Amino acid sequence: MIFTRLDLLYGLLPLVLLVLFIKWRRRKNYFTHPLLFYLRGRIRPASPLVHLPGMLVYVALGFLLIAVINPVLPSGEHRIMKEGLDIILVLDLSSSMQEPIDLKGAIERRRLGIAQKEKTRLDAVKEAMITFVQKRRSDRIGAVVFSENGYVVTPMTVDTPYLTSYLRMVDNKTLASEGQTAIGEGILTALHLAEQQSPDRSRSEGKLMIVLTDGENNTGRDPFMAIQKAEEAGFKIYFIGVEVEKAKDAPRLIGAVRATGGDYYDVQDAKQVEEAYLHINRIEKTTFFTKQQMTQVPRFYPFALTSLLLLAASIAIRAIPYFIEIS
Repeated sequence: MIFTRLDLLYGLLPLVLLVLFIKWRRRKNYFTHPLLFYLRGRIRPASPLVHLPGMLVYVALGFLLIAVINPVLPSGEHRIMKEGLDIILVLDLSSSMQEPIDLKGAIERRRLGIAQKEKTRLDAVKEAMITFVQKRRSDRIGAVVFSENGYVVTPMTVDTPYLTSYLRMVDNKTLASEGQTAIGEGILTALHLAEQQSPDRSRSEGKLMIVLTDGENNTGRDPFMAIQKAEEAGFKIYFIGVEVEKAKDAPRLIGAVRATGGDYYDVQDAKQVEEAYLHINRIEKTTFFTKQQMTQVPRFYPFALTSLLLLAASIAIRAIPYFIEIS
């Protein structure tokens, strides 16, 4: 336990000492009567218990002084063991992800003059991604976004609210200066993140990479080379995307991710999304270590409460005639 307001002692201690000195110097009023001269042989000294109320007041002031200088439990990092998967979400932010998720329906509504805000491909995959994160409470999850290059949004963490809040902030303006799709760059950025945060590189189980994209790769490093590197690193790759099957190299791309032990699911089909979650949930759990930051915890209230109870006890005891000091 440490005290964060020790500076207050410079003002409080002299004040307390001054009050004690004044009380010690103050003369008490004495009661005299001629009858006391004849009774002095029968009068016994007062019991030390008479001073109990005053002692309780002094002790209460001591506890109050401790509460004022703000005792806290110090902060620290603790290494804890958790069971779960290492998962990296790789989100496509290319311009093609801004197209309506229901393109045919959007064209038909525009033809009929029906004005409404259309849900984009990005909106659809974000919803699936956030839903997925909220269901994976025991896993360590990180997020990477990409367009022409890959960027880390959050490192791998078990803090689900922290991760979710950052994912909600990702939108079409995040990489507004880029427009093409480099799936290979996104996967390789995710691999680099995993290497930085996973000291045990020999572990080949419990590592997933979920790529959320429309599959139209048109720039950057070769995605098939990136997928192969991910497989060598022990990652299973899942594609959760929109109309990936219509992309130019779709059959080869889907075959490559399935070769890692992963699969492809289209977010337009709720049943396939559910199947993706169920399949991932069936993967064997693994063990990893993570650091948990403990913040300073205030501990002034036990001392303040004790001071209040002692003052109340002093007042209650003074109501008993035995403890009334007459001198």
